[in-house]
Amino acid sequence: MAPPTPKPPPAPFRSNFLAEKRIITICFFIALGQFQYGYDSAAIAGFQSMPAFLRVYGYEDPTNPIGLNISTDVQRLIQSLMNVGGFLSAIVMYASHTKLSRRIGLWLGCGFAFLSVSLMIGTTSLGGLYAGRLLLGVSNGFFVPYSVTYMTESAPALLRGPIVGMSTFQTSLGALFGILVDNYCKIYPGNAPWQVPLGVMYIVPTILTILLAFLPDTPRFYVTQGQDEKAINAVRRLRGIKDEAYLRAEVEDIKSAFLLEQELHSGVHLNDMFRGPDLRRTLLCFATTIGGTATGVTFMAGFSVYLFVQARVGSPFEWVMISLAIALTGNMAAFPAMRYFGRRELLIGTSVISAGMMYGMAIAYTVSAWTDPAASRALVAMSIVFTWIYGIGQGPVMWALSTEIPSQRLRSQTVGTASGLNFIVGWVVSFCTPYFINPDKLGWGPKYGYIWGSSNLVLALWTFFYVPETKGRSLEQLEELFEKGVSARKFSSYVVERQLVEDSVGGVPAEKEKATTVQVDDVEKR
Repeated sequence: MAPPTPKPPPAPFRSNFLAEKRIITICFFIALGQFQYGYDSAAIAGFQSMPAFLRVYGYEDPTNPIGLNISTDVQRLIQSLMNVGGFLSAIVMYASHTKLSRRIGLWLGCGFAFLSVSLMIGTTSLGGLYAGRLLLGVSNGFFVPYSVTYMTESAPALLRGPIVGMSTFQTSLGALFGILVDNYCKIYPGNAPWQVPLGVMYIVPTILTILLAFLPDTPRFYVTQGQDEKAINAVRRLRGIKDEAYLRAEVEDIKSAFLLEQELHSGVHLNDMFRGPDLRRTLLCFATTIGGTATGVTFMAGFSVYLFVQARVGSPFEWVMISLAIALTGNMAAFPAMRYFGRRELLIGTSVISAGMMYGMAIAYTVSAWTDPAASRALVAMSIVFTWIYGIGQGPVMWALSTEIPSQRLRSQTVGTASGLNFIVGWVVSFCTPYFINPDKLGWGPKYGYIWGSSNLVLALWTFFYVPETKGRSLEQLEELFEKGVSARKFSSYVVERQLVEDSVGGVPAEKEKATTVQVDDVEKR
């Protein structure tokens, strides 16, 4: 048997981008689920230092820079209950197995968003606020994993990383809008300063509810349901491909990988996520998902304004807005960065830099007085660099890895379970952070960065030893690599038997003529 032909070099980035502009546009709007998550995180972060909100849910504190403060317990619950809701969504995803489609999952997120926002706007009691935060967590628990899964299963292999990387861009864009709305509403009378920002959260679920009515589900979901014709139509509608032979070749490639996996693992159950090659894939998915929280971005996103207020930074809302605006350039740079650099090198390099920024924040407030303007400038500068670095590397890479690595037949459950675990870790972070930074407890403030600097170093080391390079591989090729047990550091150089069936220019795949398997002629004969 002749050795397989080496994989041909990828088509130019510009050609792929222009040819796939339809799916890129669709995924941009699907990623609005991430926008909603980012907006909520930033808006709630602002509420914790907003006088109108603190008059209802906080207490007077003459020692605080703004004369008002929020108790540690309330601060813990409004942040951590959202993570509890996300965990409940993960349980639903796990229990539904392959029956719950990506579209239905996103629609559920929309429904819970409408309910939770209405509840929080219509009440001024702590019980109503807590219930609203819990239901909003359920909403985000559907939005976050299902939007990423939809993009992963719809995008072509050569652009999958950059497309999924839009998740981080949308999260940061949502955070910027959240702080902007908070800042410009804080001067309104009564409860409007926090009710108006909540009302803005109706926009995303409205857009997605309408958009999803005109979109198909993902081709890979239809294949798992035995609906091949719907899968062909989904590829046609999502990517604008008109070549019927190529459409059938693409779906046949997806189907052959799915059937092979079923044959190898016939009679399997959900606990097979923890058996054989799937155990490695599951653990990697869990680790990359939790790794996003381990960077410290949850801490910065959920408590940035409050942290700046406690650290005596002047104009905290404005500085957070500037930080998020600059961070967006990192998110935009992630698109070409993930095209030209490997997942491993990006994740290792950015994790080391993030560790340095977190340590720098902590050291600045260890060696200087809290009222020292130099320490404030250092905190702002390093928080900006940290957010930018996360946007260009850590965020998009880990989003891509967490959805690329799971096997096709277990992807929904694996991603859902990983999301649930991450919500648990996020709950721990959200619940414990006020204890560290609130003056009525430990009052560490920016010195909390010592913990996150260390976790970023651990993330860099773990990536070096265990994370495989998935850049440029189709999901079907990844199935082959994991089945063969290829080590992490040999993933990029290993020559696979299954070659890409990829649309490169104008719906005609450049690699199709060179591929040694899944030829169009063979597909037509079958």
